[in-house]
Amino acid sequence: MIANQQLVINNLEEKLRIFTHVVNGKLIKEEDFVLANTEIPTDTFNILLPKSAHIKNASNIRSSIENMSLKEYPFSMWIDSRYLNAGWQDLIQEYDLNEAERNVMMKLENTLNVCQRKSHQLMITPVRNFEELKEYKEVFLSLFEGTTEKDALEKYFNKFSEVNLGSEIQMFIGRVGEITVSTGLLIDSKESYGIYDVMTKETFRGKGYGSEMFQYLLTQTKDKQKPVVLQASDDGKNIYKRFGFIDIGEMVVFE
Repeated sequence: MIANQQLVINNLEEKLRIFTHVVNGKLIKEEDFVLANTEIPTDTFNILLPKSAHIKNASNIRSSIENMSLKEYPFSMWIDSRYLNAGWQDLIQEYDLNEAERNVMMKLENTLNVCQRKSHQLMITPVRNFEELKEYKEVFLSLFEGTTEKDALEKYFNKFSEVNLGSEIQMFIGRVGEITVSTGLLIDSKESYGIYDVMTKETFRGKGYGSEMFQYLLTQTKDKQKPVVLQASDDGKNIYKRFGFIDIGEMVVFE
């Protein structure tokens, strides 16, 4: 049986695979780590993901990182807190990575008892074409207003190819009238569903749109027996607990 934390890591790996492939980037996949290099200077999508506490070949990791450093591509590292041993800590220090946030890994056993939405403030539709992808992008970028990362993400989405999106991924936008105010992402990996990018534009927060989008995503699972995983901020985890999610670990993000 796969450990709960491993479900989160495996689902995130699937997300990295998809979001690197859609911009024709390079995914380096080894036994002990995955490194997503989008060939764009964004630490939102360039991610080093350790898969084990044991580093099998540190020089392998270093050479992969050095290739990105030469091109001045920043990256972030998402690591299960259980793996924060001397080996990984040395790499973190070597590349001057600083802790940026800690996320709570959470899991819902299945979606058999998920209720339909009670509120229909949002008109939620899947992203089906370039124009709807553009609306998704606008909500996404609104969270990075005034940062250099926003410019990098513009480049990322300009290279984004819907043709490369597989059936494992579902992207959604939520509108109020004619205005797109929220997004949501559901990824179907082999052992779990993963929920990401439940975002609401700042001026529309506090109206329940995020919760409505989240509940809608839970209704879109095809295999109701399969668990759902996500990562939440400490502040946000209580929202997900109301839907039956439980804490299963901690992911630490370094940038």
